[in-house]
Amino acid sequence: MAQLHERKEQTYLTTVSLVILAFVAAAVALRYTRAVMIPFVVALFIVALVSPIQDFQVKRLRLPRIIAIVVTLLTVMAVIALVFLLIAQAATIIVATAGEYSASFAYMADKILEPIKYLYQQEVEPPPTPAPNDTGPVSSAASEPPTPVPREPETLVLFPVVDETTGETTVGVRPQADEVEPDPNSWSDPNEVLPPGGLAGKELRIDTKRIVMDMKNYIFNIVTNAFGTILGLITSTFLVLIFVIFLLLGRDPYAAHSRVYAEVVQKIRRYVGIKVAISAVTGLLVWLILNRIGLELAGVFGILAFLLNFIPSIGSIVATLLPIPIAVVQFHASPWLVVLVVALPGALQNLLGNLIEPKLQGEGLNLHPVTVILALSFWGLLWGIVGMFLAAPITAALRIFLIQFGTLKPLGDLLAGDLSRAKPAAK
Repeated sequence: MAQLHERKEQTYLTTVSLVILAFVAAAVALRYTRAVMIPFVVALFIVALVSPIQDFQVKRLRLPRIIAIVVTLLTVMAVIALVFLLIAQAATIIVATAGEYSASFAYMADKILEPIKYLYQQEVEPPPTPAPNDTGPVSSAASEPPTPVPREPETLVLFPVVDETTGETTVGVRPQADEVEPDPNSWSDPNEVLPPGGLAGKELRIDTKRIVMDMKNYIFNIVTNAFGTILGLITSTFLVLIFVIFLLLGRDPYAAHSRVYAEVVQKIRRYVGIKVAISAVTGLLVWLILNRIGLELAGVFGILAFLLNFIPSIGSIVATLLPIPIAVVQFHASPWLVVLVVALPGALQNLLGNLIEPKLQGEGLNLHPVTVILALSFWGLLWGIVGMFLAAPITAALRIFLIQFGTLKPLGDLLAGDLSRAKPAAK
């Protein structure tokens, strides 16, 4: 009896090990073939979502199959074009306002660092103290300290320096590029620790023009990368449409599907349908709230709230925190407005995401929150932002597939958070 039990444990461990090895091999293959697999998987989900449109035209309206496919394909293209239009509009508005907000950020940085500059000057330039007079009274003119000769202040650029060996962060200072002869008393070595009193006689100044230019370049690089991502998605869209066409052509509206396929498709349709409705309501309400408060770029944040809401758990948090920099710049004189910019959309996201959406979803994808976070990390690592959007449906489909087999069923239960059946029953 003990040998039989030990043999079952060995068989179970062997099966789990093989599953892990197969999982790793599949992850490597998915990473290597991402250029083709991403459009193919997206096309599979699109066909699963829009197949009722084709079925309705063929079964109810009695239209020819080719016409039903064309109408379904036009519907898919219209939705994709609408999504790209929203993203392009948001990127265009960000580019148009980048210069204005860069100057505002630089102005705020100068105001925030002004007390630091004052304390710095007091530290490196202590007031002169008169020497003790032991020789008797002297004239008032002789007792006064000599007037220091004013020096032309130098414009210094501060930058953080991290020591790779110790991990210690220090402050580096270098003169402006237009200086021809550096001052030998200045500290310009980025690897040297700032000596006490080493910058005595110098005025600490912040180069706001450089800050503005750096922020403009940073924002421009972000938008450029975003446009590059969009162009890559557009390129992938052609592959997606090709896969959608062939999948629709090869699909028979009258064919009977297996129970597993029907369950996967039914769960994904319900999940995506409710997610689209909740995301649209979230984006609209976020735009209305921010616009009512008076925040600029309220429309952009509404669009981002709609798009990011498709990423479970993390997306709503990111969408809530995104308006903070703009709110700080615009409402720096009214801190309560900054709080409202964060608190009201955050409360809305919490209400819709944690109360209303679970009620509508019911059982939904039946995934544990920890499983969702791990799935976001895994698919985001493999396929980037597209993988994060597809993480929850893919993991739900994988769970439904796993529970169809007795040996792999504990893994499927584990994805749902059911630890009571995660171990094989001992006999």
